[in-house]
Amino acid sequence: MRGVTAELGVTVVAGFLGAGKTTLVNHLLQHADGRRLGVMVNDFGALNIDEALVDERRDDLITLSNGCVCCSLQGELSSSIESMIKRRGGQLDHLLIECSGVSDPERVVNVLHYPRIRARARLEAVITLVDAALDYTSLSPALRHLVSSQVDNADLVVINKTDLVDEQIVTRLEQAILLPGSRHVRASQAALPPDFVFWPTSSEAPMFRRVRSAPSPATSIQALGLKTLSWKREGAVDMIELSVLLHEMPKQILRFKGVVRLEDGRVLALQRAAGRLTSRELENWSKGESQLVFIGEESPPLWEWLTQRLDRL
Repeated sequence: MRGVTAELGVTVVAGFLGAGKTTLVNHLLQHADGRRLGVMVNDFGALNIDEALVDERRDDLITLSNGCVCCSLQGELSSSIESMIKRRGGQLDHLLIECSGVSDPERVVNVLHYPRIRARARLEAVITLVDAALDYTSLSPALRHLVSSQVDNADLVVINKTDLVDEQIVTRLEQAILLPGSRHVRASQAALPPDFVFWPTSSEAPMFRRVRSAPSPATSIQALGLKTLSWKREGAVDMIELSVLLHEMPKQILRFKGVVRLEDGRVLALQRAAGRLTSRELENWSKGESQLVFIGEESPPLWEWLTQRLDRL
């Protein structure tokens, strides 16, 4: 067990909506190889934690049988990080913090430099994932600026989903968004080698943290010209109406994800990012409700259309 005053290595995982942040976190949890990891995320459900691995659920903490601990980011960021370090920091080997898809990782970096946190935790790297299949030129100027900030503030950029596009597209993307000399790798399904993240001891951690001249301006859903909508429904949804909704979803809906219970008893986890819809069947979904979260451009007709479609489910 770590001493309570020892520095805990921290890696911040950033990237735009649907770039593969949660997939990377899941990959690292599955390849912990004896390391006791702490994971802080915005959404527990997206982690898809195997119930067979859960030892204990208490408040906002999930303890796994392999010694890893998962915690949701709730309320004020600095308080959440402090609470995680205070409660479990001495039992962990490394801490992963997953940023929101519409946030600049510099905000988390600044919090980790607070004296009371810096005494217990050491920032080792910011890893930003970039979706190779997303047409970034189609984003609004504010969102393109956000993606640029996420990339510019990274110590390692992961060009993800390279298996979905041609080599020429990946090369053009790298030329367009990467700074000269940027440290970057290509990946499929966010399968980043754990050695890029974990280091045997703090003394062996690489010193590739760059010094930023000034923090990036704070971002928010509203400032980026975006809106969110959370939807819940008890019981099963109409499969035909759900298919129509998914088929006719406007491209202005940048991201949605959630879980739906179908009339035939199946439960599906759905998500859409970069224009692609993925689904998988869940076997251990204990809730009786269906729930979806949408993020899209601020446009009253768009959200009126979506609300009407959801009412038909």
